[in-house]
Amino acid sequence: MRNKIILSFIFVLFFLFSVAAHPLGNFSVNNFSRIEIGKNQIRIRAVLDMAEIPAFQESQEIDTDKNGTLSNEELNLYLEKITPRYLEGLKLFVDNQPLQIETKAKNISLPIGSGNLPVLRIEWDFVAVIQTKETHRLKFENTNYKERVGWNEIVIARTTDINVFDSTVFGNSITDELRTYPEDMLSAPINERTAELSFTSSTIPANAKQLQNRNGITTSPVQKDRLAELISVPQITPAIILIGLFIAFGLGAMHAMSPGHGKTVVGAYLVGSKGTAKHAAFLGLTVTITHTLGVFALGIITLFASRFILPERILPFLSFVSGLIVLFIGLTLFKERLLSAIGYKTNHHHNHEEDHHDHHHGAFTHTHDGNTHSHLPPEDVTWKNLLALGISGGLLPCPSALVLMLSAISANRVGYGLLLTTAFSLGLAFTLMCVGLVFLYLGKLFDRPSLVSNPIIKCLPVLSAFVIACVGGVICYNSLA
Repeated sequence: MRNKIILSFIFVLFFLFSVAAHPLGNFSVNNFSRIEIGKNQIRIRAVLDMAEIPAFQESQEIDTDKNGTLSNEELNLYLEKITPRYLEGLKLFVDNQPLQIETKAKNISLPIGSGNLPVLRIEWDFVAVIQTKETHRLKFENTNYKERVGWNEIVIARTTDINVFDSTVFGNSITDELRTYPEDMLSAPINERTAELSFTSSTIPANAKQLQNRNGITTSPVQKDRLAELISVPQITPAIILIGLFIAFGLGAMHAMSPGHGKTVVGAYLVGSKGTAKHAAFLGLTVTITHTLGVFALGIITLFASRFILPERILPFLSFVSGLIVLFIGLTLFKERLLSAIGYKTNHHHNHEEDHHDHHHGAFTHTHDGNTHSHLPPEDVTWKNLLALGISGGLLPCPSALVLMLSAISANRVGYGLLLTTAFSLGLAFTLMCVGLVFLYLGKLFDRPSLVSNPIIKCLPVLSAFVIACVGGVICYNSLA
């Protein structure tokens, strides 16, 4: 016991005479609260960030077996003990009536600060039930660790259903939930302990002041994840399933129109090739299968292996692999099409033509009524390239689809979640297939005899291959950045 006290004293002295590791000092205890008001409930996101010295002090309570190591079991046991204490320090009133706050989720971690010294970070998701029918006045107070020096920040998050006005706090965070602290404010940290505001589900009064960000700009509402909300219906019936599948398909189709997802690559590939609708359909099917499997795999990792592999670390890697595939296809096509444009015939083309004349491609070539035709893919379009292109388009799972799968598992609706995810992926693939068909049609317009000899038209396949390579390079660069 005596040695323990001496070690603790030396530990504190070390910090007193060392450069501060935590941005707000080694003694700081920092609080963050984000309040989001919905029609039926108020969500509170709370974060507690303890610097090195208070984290060390708390570790004496966490380390129940006194072996100097904080195990996961000890951390979780401490989390169960501190959560009711922290809840006591949160006060929430609507129209001067106190609301009961319940815990929905919680997490504890020991991030490493400067000098490999641990700090203590705890995150909570709280909820309180309300009924919004008219204008209300809300008051929130966080009294936790009032005696400690630190950063105390309160943020109000707008939703599309509720209008917030006449608020004493703002609609945006400075610290990203206490992850980064602005250097120019460290000497005078924010101390927001209370928040008062009015909210309504109807139009705000004419003389009211809308919720603003800290720069004076009116806040934008938080957009709900429409895909993830499909899984939270009160009851699943055959009609609900059909409607849900239709909506998920539509959301996937619209999502494919957002930046990325390989539309440029698909178009550039097919416009410079003699592709068919069959190739566009194969491309869409590949995207569907790859995207669906990617969501399942990342969901499993998030559930069972997040302690070892962080999902946010995997996504840039998948993006890099996707970009690498696109870059390889682009460079390969660029070389082949450039050589073909300048009149150089590779051995591949020579052998291909020789086989065509001598062997008629075996079983793939048939003669009907004196006309000979081949069932092989046209020049430049190979099943290998189409497969690689489809994999690159569906390799990066959509975060909304991942949230949907996790929500389905949490609500014990895994089967329904699988159906919705597949429908979403089909919608994504449908849009890419339509894009491919449009470019195939455009490519045939340039295949007229009057245009074939045009130098610009001759360069289109080479230019499209160059575009594919550039897109792949940009994807790789962005993933690394």
